[in-house]
Amino acid sequence: MTTFLKKLGQILLKGTQIAVGIMPVVQQSFPTSQPVQQVTDTLTAVAGVIAQVEVIGQALGQPGSQKLIAAAPLVAQVVLQSAFMAKHEIADPAKFNAACTTIAGGVADLMNSLKENVETVNKA
Repeated sequence: MTTFLKKLGQILLKGTQIAVGIMPVVQQSFPTSQPVQQVTDTLTAVAGVIAQVEVIGQALGQPGSQKLIAAAPLVAQVVLQSAFMAKHEIADPAKFNAACTTIAGGVADLMNSLKENVETVNKA
C-alpha cells in the first residue's frame, strides 16, 4: 500500500520533482500567534525529519522499524531545540528518548494516514 509518506519519500528520492502544497494546515487554520507558530514550526520540523529519514531509508531499502530507530535521535534534537524545552531539564533520559521515539512514530503514522496524492512539478 502506498501512503503519503512513502509517496513523498519516492518523490524526494527521485530528485527530479518537487512536492507542491506541503504547507502545514495548522498555519492556515489558526490566526498567527506566537504559541501556535512555535508548535507549528516544531511539528513541521519533526515532519521534515521523518520525510528525510524516509528518503534515506528507501534508498537503503530499510524497513519502517529501522527508519524509526534512525529518526528518533533526530526528533530528539528538534524537541530539545523547541520553545517547549526552553526552561526544562531532562530528569529521565530513558523516558525522554522513549517519548521522542513515540513522537517520531506518531508523526510517521500521521503522515501515513494522509492520502498519497502529492502534487509535483518537474524541475526545470
